[in-house]
Amino acid sequence: MTCQCGKPVKARGLCDTHYSRHHRRQRAYGRWTADLVDAQPVRDHVLKLRDAGIGNKRLEEEFGVPHSTVQHLLYGQRGYGPSRQVRKATADRILQIPVPRSDVEFVRQDRIPALGTTRRLQALVANGYSQKDLIVRLGWPENGSTSELFLGRCRNIVVRKAQDAAVLFSQLQLVPGTDRKARQRAKAKGWMPPLAWDEDRIDDPTYTPEVVDRPKTAEDVFSDFEYLLSMGVGVEDASRRVGLLPASVKRRYERHGRRCPAALTAVARQQRKTAS
Repeated sequence: MTCQCGKPVKARGLCDTHYSRHHRRQRAYGRWTADLVDAQPVRDHVLKLRDAGIGNKRLEEEFGVPHSTVQHLLYGQRGYGPSRQVRKATADRILQIPVPRSDVEFVRQDRIPALGTTRRLQALVANGYSQKDLIVRLGWPENGSTSELFLGRCRNIVVRKAQDAAVLFSQLQLVPGTDRKARQRAKAKGWMPPLAWDEDRIDDPTYTPEVVDRPKTAEDVFSDFEYLLSMGVGVEDASRRVGLLPASVKRRYERHGRRCPAALTAVARQQRKTAS
């Protein structure tokens, strides 16, 4: 007799590897029994949602049910059949999802269209912040659903996440980031920078801003640099964010007859002494 994997049977119709795994699960089972419930009603509910057009992607995107959870529930894993039991918290989350009679009914009141959030995130990437950096700042999981949101493939988003993104956008829209690859990615995809958007209409799907792409002038550099200093950013970091070295920023001030910030003069002088 052989195990389902084709290896010789050790006990209970299982090979040595599968039997050891089964034995470990049995020992751990006693610790989790109180937290487990019958999986069949949950599985039936997932199938009803599928029949109504709600697939794995939307379950994860709209309700936070991981793709792997649904796969284990319906098909099992590693040679085992569909789950016979599931954690109560998971069952409760899935069973609370309403089976819609139409696609429109699937959007709950705590979810709003994701377009404005996508525009804000894309604008911050265009402003020099990587997708990974923004996800860390927001405290979101780095998964497929989040990437879909950046790419504009999500239709709806929970209100809390939309609010988090709006707050971050207001904080960073006038603070240039330092990630050149992020800017290049945004440019290649046609993502517009923060100042291209009218904040009162960024959530409006009918609104398309007109943007004239022009190179940064000296006044733009001075404005960005001085704004960064006023926000408490150090001279070296502020210089890097406008794409120059402190000495180069200082020379620009001198060439245009502008008064150089004292902090910049001090840093440029110190760097010149160190270099010599």
